[in-house]
Amino acid sequence: MEAILNRTGYRLRPSSTADRMDIATYIFGDVEVSKTLVHNVSSLDGALAATDAWIDTLSVDGKRNNGNPEHIGLWTIRDETDEGRFVGIRGVFIAPGLPDNTVATFVAVARPYWGKGVSSDSSRLLCERVFEKSEADAIYTRVWPKLNPASDAVQRRLGFLPAERHTLRETFGEQRMREVLEFDLWRASKLESGEVAETLRQVSIRIGQLAAEDLLDVWEAEQRILTALPDGLAKSNDVRRKVVEGLQLGFQNPAWSSYRMSRTNWVTRDRL
Repeated sequence: MEAILNRTGYRLRPSSTADRMDIATYIFGDVEVSKTLVHNVSSLDGALAATDAWIDTLSVDGKRNNGNPEHIGLWTIRDETDEGRFVGIRGVFIAPGLPDNTVATFVAVARPYWGKGVSSDSSRLLCERVFEKSEADAIYTRVWPKLNPASDAVQRRLGFLPAERHTLRETFGEQRMREVLEFDLWRASKLESGEVAETLRQVSIRIGQLAAEDLLDVWEAEQRILTALPDGLAKSNDVRRKVVEGLQLGFQNPAWSSYRMSRTNWVTRDRL
């Protein structure tokens, strides 16, 4: 599928291995973009490995793509008015832990293109394609509402409805959960006094989610974060309080949320 996004005029087309370095640079290489993805991209090797996990299985010429159905794949979005500058990527795949005959979709947008409607416009195109080109009963998407409220709002505006929770463990397995833990501890280790509050909140909420899924207990989670922090920050009572508050929020109200668009809801919505 190739298409032009209505609001922006950006072009969406199937991804290829030629997109690898742009994805590694603008998605996994930018912590502000990759912080809500489920990968440890604290190093260049990690960013490239995460990129290859998508490219190898979902791009049209991926070395592990053995012939995906036409509604499954990875699509790159580019700004042709600006020399084909990389805007972002969209993917549709069959996800572990989801009901049979359903698919999952994801989006990652380069930071210069935030707030331009890329996620919502491309979601409409891919939902339409899935329901036209397959017999899938439903499409799922997952977001971290407490870390990315804008993405949460997009799903609701599109007509996605809150679904049963699917944990990180169910979706990705324990190894990926440990990668999330290491990535967030790395983020904590890079904090400086002027940027503590928001990043520490995000890190603590995500690690609280991992504690809720029994990867570690809450006390251990608190100690791991405080140990990772630079010495001056770890000794601050205010920082300790923020860590505890974030952990409790992540533990008591899991932050990893699932939304679902059924075929029936899509047809109804499309006729409105």
